[in-house]
Amino acid sequence: MSEPPGLDPIPSLNLPAELLAQLHFVRLAFAGTTAVFLWDIIHNLIDDYYLFFRHKFRLSTAAYLGSRIASLTYVIGFTVFATHSLGDCQAAMFVLNSFYPLAIGSTSLLFFFRVRAVYGGQRLVSWVFVVLWICVVGSAVVVPIGSFATSIGFACLVTKLPSYTGAAATVLTAYDTAVFLAISCKLLSNSYVEYTTRQKFRALFHGPDLHEFSKALFWDGQKYYMITILSNITTISLVFGAVSPIYHGVMSIPNVALSSIMACRVYRDAKLHYAHIPHLSVPVITASTNEDPGVIVPLSAPRLSYAAQA
Repeated sequence: MSEPPGLDPIPSLNLPAELLAQLHFVRLAFAGTTAVFLWDIIHNLIDDYYLFFRHKFRLSTAAYLGSRIASLTYVIGFTVFATHSLGDCQAAMFVLNSFYPLAIGSTSLLFFFRVRAVYGGQRLVSWVFVVLWICVVGSAVVVPIGSFATSIGFACLVTKLPSYTGAAATVLTAYDTAVFLAISCKLLSNSYVEYTTRQKFRALFHGPDLHEFSKALFWDGQKYYMITILSNITTISLVFGAVSPIYHGVMSIPNVALSSIMACRVYRDAKLHYAHIPHLSVPVITASTNEDPGVIVPLSAPRLSYAAQA
């Protein structure tokens, strides 16, 4: 019987057929994730060139670069981990998992800058999300500490992933949700329609009646949230679920890749594309009846200033 297409056939080494099938699935999943991540990097090389060499290098740019490098190292590293013999698999797993806090931390930092820009650098909001970001990084540290692996000759195999390592994905999900809600609520306040409480709840998920700039920000955030929240929930369910230890951490690699891809995409759009959207203005109705209600002013000049500086 021929082997399924994909990676090289797995040497049996008298392993159970079910275990071999699980290993083959993991190898394909990791290889596919690596291919998608590399394609995303290659596809956006021109934008990255403008970002690094035509714009001032700021802390947010460093976070973008850190997200790309740390996430790519993490993804490629575990693809090699699952397909080749590395000798000391436990040491290799610790080293590779050490990139997890770096990847998640830098990716989450990009959205801290996003929230700060939308709120015009308000101190209270900034400090709240700084604390949340520290919680994300702190919870991610348990991943390299609590992971165990062994060699099975032709590759490395995860033998134990304690349930407490799921705290990293849980805290990350809470952080992503907070980012989504904070940005959505602020952008909805820029709407030119007066909402009832029920309409506000519905608009939170549909985003109608927003101005062009706000709508662009809203829908990018919506896509990021929907993709990553599903990925995070899947990751959490596998860590805590009654499944094979091989599957406990299988979603962490695609999850890191998806989070980085989406966060970096939103950052690039805000930095390179939204800045060129015409008519970034909103109608302002002043309290005085003597002034023209159709006067057009820039959309939150302080927030645009922070976005440009981020």
